[in-house]
Amino acid sequence: MSAEAGGYWSLLLKQLRQRQGLSQTALAHLLGVDQTSVSRWERGVDVPRLALRTRLRELMRSHRQPLQDAAIMARVRYAAWPTSLVRRGAVFLEVSNSTAAEVGYEPGDLRGSSIYGRFGDLADDVTAQWEKTGIFDGDVAATISVNAITDARGETAFVRTLDTPHITSDGDIWCHCEVKRIPEADYLRLVSEYRGATLIIPFA
Repeated sequence: MSAEAGGYWSLLLKQLRQRQGLSQTALAHLLGVDQTSVSRWERGVDVPRLALRTRLRELMRSHRQPLQDAAIMARVRYAAWPTSLVRRGAVFLEVSNSTAAEVGYEPGDLRGSSIYGRFGDLADDVTAQWEKTGIFDGDVAATISVNAITDARGETAFVRTLDTPHITSDGDIWCHCEVKRIPEADYLRLVSEYRGATLIIPFA
């Protein structure tokens, strides 16, 4: 056994136990081994046999995904630029402070609320067309949309969004929407180029 192999499995086991809140005995029970085996692996004295290594990697993967869900939520919340995370039904799961400021709301006013009914009839129509692209079904790699929204101050703002799907740990799909305000002339030009408000980017 190489020192590198022992170190790799030692680190992986410690991380797995920490993330799941497992004792060495509890992890040993999950794997069908005794606690002394887990202790030897964590100390780098020995490494798990092949079948157990496969099982450990599966356990690590299954518990990494919820961390990725939490990471994208944090990435959106603390972004320095306008971005949001939206689920099916066009409901805001998370928004950055700059997104909320762009449309005249507090972030807490948007989280958990739907885009529908908030930004005007045109925004509702574009959002409905966008939801029909298949982005929430995993059918497309991304979309680029342009929209004219009425903000909380009653002013019209033109925006372009790059929307990419994120598959969650439970198989749901969230959409990460990066938003940029654009001049009206750009909005009109893009609607003409896209032959509508949304450009679908398929999987290659």
